[in-house]
Amino acid sequence: MPHTSSTLFDVAIVGAGPAGCTAAARLGDAGLRVLLLEKAKAFPREKPCGGGITARALTRLPFTRDLLREVPVNALSKMYVESPDGTGFEYADPHGDPILYLVRRIDWDAALFRRAGARVSELAMGAIVTGMVTDPDGVTLTCASSSENPDVRTFRARVVLGADSANSVIARLSGLRTGEVHGQFAVDMMEETPYTQLDTPHRDRVTLLLSLPSSYGYGYIFPKQNHINLGFGSGPDYFVEHVRGRAKQHHLGFVEQMKARGFATGESHPENYRAFPIPISGPLDSTYADRVLLAGDAAGMVNAFSAEGIYFAMVSGDLAADAILAAHRANRFDARQLASYQAAWEREIGPELRHSVAIQRRLFTEPGRVNSLVRRATADPELKSLLCGYSMGFSTYEQLRSHMARVVMPQWVWGKVTSKARALVGA
Repeated sequence: MPHTSSTLFDVAIVGAGPAGCTAAARLGDAGLRVLLLEKAKAFPREKPCGGGITARALTRLPFTRDLLREVPVNALSKMYVESPDGTGFEYADPHGDPILYLVRRIDWDAALFRRAGARVSELAMGAIVTGMVTDPDGVTLTCASSSENPDVRTFRARVVLGADSANSVIARLSGLRTGEVHGQFAVDMMEETPYTQLDTPHRDRVTLLLSLPSSYGYGYIFPKQNHINLGFGSGPDYFVEHVRGRAKQHHLGFVEQMKARGFATGESHPENYRAFPIPISGPLDSTYADRVLLAGDAAGMVNAFSAEGIYFAMVSGDLAADAILAAHRANRFDARQLASYQAAWEREIGPELRHSVAIQRRLFTEPGRVNSLVRRATADPELKSLLCGYSMGFSTYEQLRSHMARVVMPQWVWGKVTSKARALVGA
């Protein structure tokens, strides 16, 4: 017989990652009866991720300052950017201030979980949501411990927040994500290994290879305090055709390439290899329904250009908490009431998320464009600052586009004209 909780929770949050824990802590502090459901059986748990916290998080979400004191952090003020033809440049914050705080997700998520766990009414670990039924009075969630051990539990809540990763069950069960997902996700393949085994001579900077040869896509090296995190992203079509089933061999090839170029030393450890999907198509068209909201990766809230997701997860969790608190004050949980959530995130982070998709599609499908952009940035300090600033979240798409329209495009057009003229004269 299924175990049924007798408590009607004010909110059930599915997923104890950055989005879910941010919302859970806010709502618990506000006095709501919060149920936090997590499919992992215990924390800390592994979560493959680059683990970059951009500096803007410390201002937008002040509690991150305390969390960064709890975990090992490498605070970096420099980054190196390279194009497919090998052109590269280094950028350093002019004041030496950190632009990125590198953490291990196993540490960061555990700190967030401790913070949320102290504020919620109930934690349900090892809870895999298998069913969701919405009725006029609330939502019933059915959970199993695992496919091998279907220890069924059911919970009731007035509203549900789905923060359960890119493969969100809540997004599917609510009808907010439908159809074929192929093409909506990139695959990020990475290794996180102690420096005693695999190292980089550039522990003081982030290394971004904006577009590797077609077999890889983009690459990165993130030096943590005690570990190196390096990997590459692949588009869905290439992954299915060439990588799936041989992913570890591809990763070893990438590491050997990095070693040959002097970006890494030591040996890869395949047991530390992980792969995970990243939403690259922008936020879902709708992130709310009757008694349901979606946040973080579950809602597609990842910067498709930089692959940054932690900041957007925490911001969307915070905004979802605002909407849930307003719904409780109004004692209304229908889609019309919860639409305020979508309006809030559209204002704050929507433009960046949607513009990132356009940039990603223009750049990563045309290596020549990346080459041209990076070459120009090496000779244009303002473009360099804006390009790096956009990838780290401290300059906007509008600023980058304005500079491109005002300076870069006229130079490009003039270069084309003079090149044509030289060709005609030569003929």
